[in-house]
Amino acid sequence: MRLVNWLQQLINQISARRLPKLSLGMKTLLLILCALLFATVAKSQVSGTLTDTNGSQVPFATVVLLKITDSTIVRSTLSDEKGHFALGAVPLGTYLIKVSSIGYANYCSPPIVLDDSHPSYGAGTIQLKTAGKQLNEVVIRSNKPLVQQEAGGLVVNVQNSIMTKGSSVLQVLSRSPGVIVDQQSGAISLNGKSGVMVMLDGKLLRLSADQVAALLNGMTADDIDKIELLSTPPAKYDADGNAGLINIVTKKNKQPGTSGSITASAGYGKGDKASTDINVNHNSGKFSLHASYSYYRDHHYYLLLAQGTENVPIIGGPTNFHYNGQGNTLSDYQGFGGGLDYHASAATTIGGGIYYSISSDQSNTHNFGNYALPDSNLVFDSQLAGTNHTWYLHPSLYLEQTISKDQKLNVDLDYFSHTSNSPTQVQSNFSDSLFGSRQRNLANAGIKVSVAQVDYTNQFNKQLALESGLKGTYTFSQSTAAIENLVNGQWIPIGAGTSNDLATRELIGAGYAVLNWKPDSLTSLSAGARYEYSSNTTDHSLNAQYFVDRKLGRLFPDVFLSRKLNANNGIQLSYTERISRPSFADLASYVAYNDPVSVFTGNPALKPTITHNLKLAYNANDYLFSLLYSHDTDPIEGTQGVPGPTRGLVYLMPENADWQNTLTAQATIPVKAAAWWEMNYNLIGGWHQYRITYFPELLVKSYFSYSLNFTESFKLPRNYAIELSGYYNSSAYGGNYRSNGNAICNLGFKKELENNTGSFQLSISDIFRGASYRGHDGAVITDAFNSDVYVNYQAESHFRPIIKLSYSRSFGSNGKKDFHKNNGTKEEQDRL
Repeated sequence: MRLVNWLQQLINQISARRLPKLSLGMKTLLLILCALLFATVAKSQVSGTLTDTNGSQVPFATVVLLKITDSTIVRSTLSDEKGHFALGAVPLGTYLIKVSSIGYANYCSPPIVLDDSHPSYGAGTIQLKTAGKQLNEVVIRSNKPLVQQEAGGLVVNVQNSIMTKGSSVLQVLSRSPGVIVDQQSGAISLNGKSGVMVMLDGKLLRLSADQVAALLNGMTADDIDKIELLSTPPAKYDADGNAGLINIVTKKNKQPGTSGSITASAGYGKGDKASTDINVNHNSGKFSLHASYSYYRDHHYYLLLAQGTENVPIIGGPTNFHYNGQGNTLSDYQGFGGGLDYHASAATTIGGGIYYSISSDQSNTHNFGNYALPDSNLVFDSQLAGTNHTWYLHPSLYLEQTISKDQKLNVDLDYFSHTSNSPTQVQSNFSDSLFGSRQRNLANAGIKVSVAQVDYTNQFNKQLALESGLKGTYTFSQSTAAIENLVNGQWIPIGAGTSNDLATRELIGAGYAVLNWKPDSLTSLSAGARYEYSSNTTDHSLNAQYFVDRKLGRLFPDVFLSRKLNANNGIQLSYTERISRPSFADLASYVAYNDPVSVFTGNPALKPTITHNLKLAYNANDYLFSLLYSHDTDPIEGTQGVPGPTRGLVYLMPENADWQNTLTAQATIPVKAAAWWEMNYNLIGGWHQYRITYFPELLVKSYFSYSLNFTESFKLPRNYAIELSGYYNSSAYGGNYRSNGNAICNLGFKKELENNTGSFQLSISDIFRGASYRGHDGAVITDAFNSDVYVNYQAESHFRPIIKLSYSRSFGSNGKKDFHKNNGTKEEQDRL
């Protein structure tokens, strides 16, 4: 009821107009959501006590409340140490109580009725009979919740959402709780912090933000099982990522026989969309084979508007300008995957796989603007055209060896190769600049990563277990870039500061050990540390300031303490340390044309970020709450306008701030109004403070930001379903830039066909056309160029909602053999 009172106060504040920063539409949205939540809060309760035939209490038995009409699970819980159980917030209706516990026969009650006159039911003492014989198998089917909590953070079961079909992985990620994807740069932040690292099936993607975004935007979400949002990952994970890790887990099928799935979608916004995904699996017992093919096409548009004032000596000094950029990009992506697993014996499994993808982005951008100078007026009109080709290769090998009943050994070998070629030509009427009327931008980058990892586990006894491992990562990257002017029919390099050729080598050696101790059935303690040594060097550079020879060795400890307060409530306290190394693209001094007065480039002088995290988490049934405090040293701020080698030219490059403090509160609130109506709300609010000294004057900024994610799911008769989802992100700051808040709402429809012949999904993204991202550069302090610029980036759905129709179907055998590894419903089966 405290939550209800808090929400009532929030509604009163909105009604009294005490929240002036929220728009009328946002206030209306909050009122609707709060009203829906109020409508589901009920006082009904079912309670009782479990004993055996001797009168002894039966602790930790599973108690399930079933809807009598269709046996749907409405509520579930465990009895406490004294055998008591309570099922709260039960909607009015007619139900059965089912109780199960190892060693006892299942109990099923007569029908119970909850109505206005009898909103609660006391079952009294329920006696469980000792089972006469052990059952071979008990199967209780249940859908996993949309959001779950684990040791390091949250897990989003993306296939529970209708919007997943036909979407890219990046689009699904942007709809996840606490995740914000910058629509311009592709940078990903988690819970209001940048510096998050992305993993694919536990493998770290050591790519730049835009390269990760391009890779994920090409991958279809139909292949994804879940997304792990790990704000405080334990020591077995890489220490990279000061904001944490995002692990994207693909589907695994271990069913015996031959099976597979096919998904196809088509849609339209301002441009056409299409995707296809085919998966085939064959498991004969000794051998498991799998193959996949995916295709993704997205013809999208955007509009970039900018206006303001800036002091740009390269074109004559202070200027008042208006800028308009219209983008038209056609993205094509194809991915091929295959793998083989060989079960040599009951104790040994070896296997490997390969994934290869090729993508292209054909861009055609028309930019025009006006630069008003004190004594002249410059008109800018240009056409940028080019095709970015990217190739990605990932072969892997693994060995799983069971040494004994309690000891296991895993060996993984991986190789990543990422190559991109991005030639662009610019035709412009603008000659009063460093750049000529005709120029080209050459950018080539290659990244090769080799990884070897060994993990060992030993279960000493029921209370104590060890997890340990070693990992080595070697990375070589090489980038060449230049901007050239066409002079008398020949391409001539502009000069220093607009070209470079840089090779970078990085070696990371790591080892970790974690002890897991369970002194009793209610308490668990995990304590460990990860030591990482890194060496980063550059081979050569056209600019001497970009030579780097940096070595760093550091221990990253972590402690996780969990305590079950009773059958339904638990608490967790953790401390972790992490590091965020600059990406290779951030370090490489490439140069890319932006406009007549600025270029994008990297910063080889970037330092890694060291982060300390302290987290307190609490769960009450399926309600999740957490409080996280973190301190960052040398946090990396992306795309800052600073001076560079060419005087007067604006260099857009990442820089290190001095420090950053963050205090974040998060709440996940699932509500089941009825068997056919489920809701899920995720609220995140945080206080942030950072300090920067790379501007002409000291900058210390404090601010508060918050976000809301919600999902409403409706199961209708005749196998129909509807889903309404969306998010709101408040305004936030980064460096000298302020981004305004924005809201997105999506709508989805699903129809399951008869006789397991598949399903159709219709999704409408951004139904209210909210994809307009406004910001203010120069909002906090005066920078080196006196920038005071307002930016408005309008994504495609701002002009027209994106509508997609998808069809998906599974085929093949559905073996009954229980393969516990990678079982998609194992968590829920264990819970029940």
